[in-house]
Amino acid sequence: MNKKSSLMKLKMSTITAFRWYLALTFFIYWTAKIYPGQFSTGDFIFDSTKDSAMQLAWHFFGYSQTYNLFIAFGELTAALLLLIPRTATLGNIIYLPITVNITILNYCFGIPALGISSVLTLMSISLLLFEYKKLRMIFLANPVIGKESIQPKKIKKQVNIN
Repeated sequence: MNKKSSLMKLKMSTITAFRWYLALTFFIYWTAKIYPGQFSTGDFIFDSTKDSAMQLAWHFFGYSQTYNLFIAFGELTAALLLLIPRTATLGNIIYLPITVNITILNYCFGIPALGISSVLTLMSISLLLFEYKKLRMIFLANPVIGKESIQPKKIKKQVNIN
């Protein structure tokens, strides 16, 4: 086995492992939001002198069941798309903003899952970097516009009256 082949196998194995790990993590996040519910629901009183910023965030996100389901749906969609090789890039494009948002929330509100969310964000960015050529062709490549444009043919209709 040559060096180039070994590196390609390592790259593909890394991409597959990252995709499956990211998908599994979002399946867990999705499950936590649906059953039994990750966030606090119902009436609450927040005392800023006693309660933590994390408790405030959990009460805030638990206030709206619709928002909770929206986030869960995004996580489930990204996870499912990551599992299918043809849709993995799209799944990662959906995944990245969600995980960046989670990481920022964890940082700003002192949520202890900062480490894992940072790893998920870095893995997602890594997957996008592995797909750089494909993404560049989709988003950054300028289409070649020919100098000649196609002109419709003018058809002259001739009417013969006998």
